[in-house]
Order: sequence, then structure tokens, then C-alpha cells
Amino acid sequence: MHPSIIKRNKMKKANLYIALAASLMAAPALAQTTVAPHYTMFMYNKLLYNPAYAGSRDVLSVNALYRAQWVGIDGAPRNMAISIDAPVGSYMKPFRHVALGLSVSNESAGVLNNTNFMAYYAYRIALGKTMLSLGLQAGASMMSAKYGDLNPMQQGDASLSNNFKNEFLPNFGAGVYWRGDRFYAGVSVPHMLENYYDKDNKVNNVQNNRQVRGYYASAGYVFKVSESVKLEPQGLFRYAGNGKYQLPATADLNLSAIFYDRLMFGATWRTDNSIAGIVHLQVAQRVNVGYSYDYATKVLNGFTGGSHEFTVGFDFTRDQNKYVHPRFVSMF
Repeated sequence: MHPSIIKRNKMKKANLYIALAASLMAAPALAQTTVAPHYTMFMYNKLLYNPAYAGSRDVLSVNALYRAQWVGIDGAPRNMAISIDAPVGSYMKPFRHVALGLSVSNESAGVLNNTNFMAYYAYRIALGKTMLSLGLQAGASMMSAKYGDLNPMQQGDASLSNNFKNEFLPNFGAGVYWRGDRFYAGVSVPHMLENYYDKDNKVNNVQNNRQVRGYYASAGYVFKVSESVKLEPQGLFRYAGNGKYQLPATADLNLSAIFYDRLMFGATWRTDNSIAGIVHLQVAQRVNVGYSYDYATKVLNGFTGGSHEFTVGFDFTRDQNKYVHPRFVSMF
């Protein structure tokens, strides 16, 4: 075969994969206004998908996160979030039942942009050496889409005929979180309502143009290998769907090795065809940082430089006894 024909075939194949990648970005991006983005370091940002986690570290905790997904592909998702949560009441009390939290996050993918504002409430119950937390969250999303910037293959597509800006989408959610010294488990539905993205355009509001309710389950357990080494398998499971539209169920399955309760190396397999490596360090008593790299194993392999994620956390308390243990009050 002539080299020019081979080259054209390769270019066609590349364009096919890029088009497929674009379609993959478009559908999840819409759903992610309800289904929270897939953060690889989910274990350090549990509040973003389970309101019952609020206050679980028993200190004032501030976390920030940034994720650049599918680097090298135009319009690929970008996510950032900042959250704060803490128990309420005097730190002199041995146990505080109520915890509150706030978060602001932004997600963008192609012509879509979404900003979320959420408030969290958790009521915590001491059960022997464990704690059960019941959580609620409420807030809103500001959703925008510039469909006019697209160059569709099929002109006149009604679903791409209208832009909308800062569409106000209120929502609420609930969750349950249970933890002990060596384990945690939780279930949650962060967003109950299935709002239409463009409420003023009822004609084009088909099922695909509305939010999809997401369901989450997570769990982890710490095994003590020695005085300085621990192993922690954990997982986060997601499903989103209703009677007419479903997204594939996915899971992040992680195994981490923790050294001296300060340094963690982890590996994650995501069932939607990617693997990831994580490193997390307790830099000081009040500061921790983390980085993860995702590698696509199938469709996008060769067309993206992977996905990068960064997180930084700060913990504050007036009770210095909280800092005796390098990981503060609890591992979860």
C-alpha cells in the first residue's frame, strides 16, 4: 500500500478516536453536574460525595483539589474544588454531635461549564469505639453551555440550537458514614433532584438534557503489617441512572501502603479502563499534599498525556493533643 494511503488511514483512525473521545466527554460532562467528577484521590475528598463525612477528622479541615483530565485533548474536563468542614461546639467536649461544612467546585468540559455551591450538615452518634454519621447537603449549580461554539457534523441539530448561561439548578442530598479506628464505610446520594439544564426550552428538553441522580458506596480497611507499615484496600463505587437513562456503573479499587503514618503510595484500577498511581505526604502537623497520575489503558491510549490531580489539605484545632498522632485524630 502506498505510504500516503497508510498515512491517511492512520489520520482517519486518529480522528475517529478523537471524535469518540469528544463524545465520551460530552455525555459524562452533562451527567457530572449531578454525578460528582471522578476524583482519583477520593479518599482525601470524601465530603464532595458524602455529606455525612463532615467533621470526621474532628478538627477544622480545609481541602483544595485540582484535576486536569485527558491532557492533550482540546476541551477535556478540568475540575477544581475547595471544601471546609468541622465539628461544632467547644473543643473541650469529648464528643461533638453536630458538624458543618461548605464547598465550592467548578467543572468544565468543552462548551460546558458548571459551578457548584454546597452546604453540609452531619449529626454524629458515638457507637462504642465507632462513630455513625447521618448527613444532609443542600445548594445549587450554575450551569452554562455555549452550543453555538460547536461545529456539528449534522447541521440543524435541535439539541444544539440554544445556548444557556448560569442556569440555576437547586439540589439536595443525603448520606450515611460509619467509621472506626481501622475501617470506614459510607453510602450517599449527593444530588436527589434531576433538573433540566435549560428550563426555558421545554421543546428540546429530552431525557439526555437533564441531570441524572447518582448513587455512591465506599469502604476501606487498614491492616497493620508492622509498627511502621500499614496496608489499606479501599473502593468507591458509582452508579447513575433513572427509568430512561443510565450511565455505566464504575468503581475505583485502590490499594495503598502507608509508612510511619505519614507517607502513602497507592495504586488504583478504575473499571472504565484506566489505572492510576497516588503519592500522599503528611508534610507537617497541619499540612498534607497529594498527587495522582491516571493512565488510559484502552480507547484514549496514545491520544492523551494522561490525567493529573493535585490536592492539599490543612487541619486546625486549639487542642494540641489532637496532634500527638501524625495523622491526627483518625485515619478516616
